[in-house]
Amino acid sequence: MRRVQRNTYRISVEPNQAGRFEARIEARYAESNWALRVYFLAATAERLLSHLQATLRYLQRHEEELWMWGANPADRGLFFEDLLGATSLELDRRREFPRGALVIAAEPGELFRPLQLAELKRRLAGRLAPAPRVAPRAGEALRSSA
Repeated sequence: MRRVQRNTYRISVEPNQAGRFEARIEARYAESNWALRVYFLAATAERLLSHLQATLRYLQRHEEELWMWGANPADRGLFFEDLLGATSLELDRRREFPRGALVIAAEPGELFRPLQLAELKRRLAGRLAPAPRVAPRAGEALRSSA
């Protein structure tokens, strides 16, 4: 039985020191056996989720164009960076990718199903939710300040 090759997209979202969200995406294209790492910053969780969806669709629709201009590191000139910059993406040159990244996959040439994107948004929203703040009890607050 022949194994179906799928493009995989690993997604990691973390807050940075400035209080903005940094989304890192590693797209692994099965047909060309090539990986592209990009990142973008977003000020709010809502903006992050909408930009992430647009970015994933862009990476799917422009796979061949991105591979042609970015597969060879020597060919990564200004045009490739401009191609990514048109969508507010930056090339991620870091070697390590965070553990615990979310993974979404699709067959080459196919777009993500709405159910896949909804599940991704749900899982990311759980990670982006602020931790509940626990107020100290009145007696503990007095003891710690004394």
